[in-house]
This record gives sequence, structure tokens and C-alpha cells, in this order.
Amino acid sequence: MAWDRAKIVDRLDALRRADPEFTRFGSTGHRYALNPPLAESEVAAFEARYGVSLPEEYRTFILEIGDGGAGPFYGIFRLDRSDLSARDGEDLLPGFLAAEFPHTQAWNVLGDGSPEADEEYFDPAHIHGSLNLSHQGCGYMVRLVLNGAQRGTLWEDGRSSDAGVVPFAPSFTTWYLEWLNGQSD
Repeated sequence: MAWDRAKIVDRLDALRRADPEFTRFGSTGHRYALNPPLAESEVAAFEARYGVSLPEEYRTFILEIGDGGAGPFYGIFRLDRSDLSARDGEDLLPGFLAAEFPHTQAWNVLGDGSPEADEEYFDPAHIHGSLNLSHQGCGYMVRLVLNGAQRGTLWEDGRSSDAGVVPFAPSFTTWYLEWLNGQSD
């Protein structure tokens, strides 16, 4: 995937001019601004540290366009996870990102409401092998699958509202460009 940084920055500038009060959903968080891109050495260090190989579309985006910032919902998180809240820090658990993503179809197995069932439902094992990309609000998260049969796809983690873990977008590029081009000036 070849990204066109100038075109994306121009589009974000047009959106910022059209929405100077940041009234569109999520824009108060990212303000239509991208963080600077990362160096190859920074991305390679992350991959080595966590034992992963990032899907090419996302990897190229953070190298050429920006390390998070403007994007769908409240924007895209930084690769180093520095802008994630402590409660959303499962990405940094040892072995979490390197594990295989466990799903190939939507999953939502609600328990009986007991503390044990809740603990099982919210077990990070249900989202192993995926990277938290974006917060949609109300605890819903968008995750990029790093390993397994669904590598490169995006999934919604809606367990915060008992909505399970479901397929969300076929690729990072599709997700990002649909958002960028779907915003009206």
C-alpha cells in the first residue's frame, strides 16, 4: 500500500477548516492532526520487543503518515501505547501481542452474571494477538489483528456493553480511508 501523505494532510486540513469548533464526533480528541511518523528503527524495535510483525498497511501508515492522531472515532493510538489508559493496557502484557488471535467469526458468550463468568468474559485471551487502535466511546475499541487467520483485519471489542468481539473492517486502509473520505467538508 502506497500512502499519499500530502493528500491525507490536505484532506485533514480541509476538515479542520470546515469544523473549527471540533463539533464532529471524536474530533476534540484528535483535532484533525497527525502525530509525526515513526522511524523504521522505532517500528523494528517495537516488533522485536513484542515478537510481532505489524501488518504492512498499518506499518506503512505509521512510517509514512503518522504515529496515530487523526482518525476514526477519537483518533488512532500511538504505537508505543503511551496514550492508552491504564485500564486498556492489555497490549503491553507479556506475550499478548505475539499470541494468535482466537476468533474467525463473531464471538459473544455471555455468562450467568456471576463474578467468575464476568472474569471469563473480560479475559484478555479473547483479544490476544490484536493491537488496540482506537476508542469508539463507551468502552468500545477497534483492534487490528496481528496474528492468525484474521491477520490484518479490524475487530470491534464491544464487551464493555456485552456486545462481544466482532469483525469490523477488512483492513486498516479500508477503515481509515472510509473515515477520511466519508467526512463532509
